Amino acid sequence: MNDFQARIHKLQTTMQAQGVALTLLAGTDQMRYLSGWREGGHERFVGLFVPAQGEPAFVVPAMNAPQAQKTPLGVSHVRGWEDQNGWHPDAKALFAEYAIGEGATVLVDDELLSVHLLGLQSLFPSLHFAPAGDLMASLRQSKTPAEIANMDEAARLIDAVFEEALGQLREGITELELAEFVLSAIRAKGSAPSFDPLICFGANCALPHHHTGNTRLQKGDTVIIDIGCLAEHYASDITRTVCFGTPRDPDVAKVYQIVFAAHWAARNHAAPGITCEAVDAAAREVITKAGYGEAFLHRTGHGIGISTHEPPYIVAGNNLPLQEGMCFSVEPGIYLAGRFGVRIENIVTVINDGVRSVNADEPAEIRIV
Repeated sequence: MNDFQARIHKLQTTMQAQGVALTLLAGTDQMRYLSGWREGGHERFVGLFVPAQGEPAFVVPAMNAPQAQKTPLGVSHVRGWEDQNGWHPDAKALFAEYAIGEGATVLVDDELLSVHLLGLQSLFPSLHFAPAGDLMASLRQSKTPAEIANMDEAARLIDAVFEEALGQLREGITELELAEFVLSAIRAKGSAPSFDPLICFGANCALPHHHTGNTRLQKGDTVIIDIGCLAEHYASDITRTVCFGTPRDPDVAKVYQIVFAAHWAARNHAAPGITCEAVDAAAREVITKAGYGEAFLHRTGHGIGISTHEPPYIVAGNNLPLQEGMCFSVEPGIYLAGRFGVRIENIVTVINDGVRSVNADEPAEIRIV
């Protein structure tokens, strides 16, 4: 039994315990986690059907059937549907083959296109369809040593890319030009980006999800570099804040130190048994006490693995206790509209007595480059 077959077995065991008849995964990272392969399909239906008992099956466009037949999971039951016939006949045949009875519960990938879910509901109006996210999260949240080794490698690669990117900072370079350098540096290391580089200069740093554009770098600008890459499909994700020359805004150094303290407060508080919301509160308390609570505009962190964003989420209201092997970002920030922003992000993994950062640590004072 390989790793993917073991994951299917664990999924089926959990389904049986919860009274779930079938789980349907779309061509997403959920499918990659279970089979070692994913195919988005664009508007076409792509699905991995996992019954509570028995062999899983792929229903994919006919042109993808050869790929589905060669996945690491080793599924022999592959149905390739033709464009002129659609996927509904294959879905109906599978549900009959698996003897999915009236009133049965079918879990559906959270990212399945709504048009496909509506199609399933019209085909099987007596079934109870529910999100598969919670069940899949219970399988994926705690990483194995092999998975963490991949994340360590992805972190090592992106740390190196960041240092190379700093060497490209020069007056007049645009955000897009620096983003292009980051992409080329990632590819030069035999990797691929885990998301599009987020590069912010000056006042753009006050937007947590600024769209990288044609703003040119000027002396005194704050610079945020939020980048990530992949190692064996496992993601890295870091954010670094530096200043290009002496900061133009006199509060930059002070705000950076506050965010740095919040970052470490969260990391020092995180440990097995501590809730996700308690970690968020530890970071938020530092920033709030410093008078910038309203400028901390997002959660403290997100889980990461095959997906760049996945459970557990480090946010108020999430009372999930941390467990060994969980991996997540710690990324508090302060954003001052029209002025600048600061965010510091490392990925950590939960160990027996706390957390370990997979990334190199940033200095306590902002770097001037």
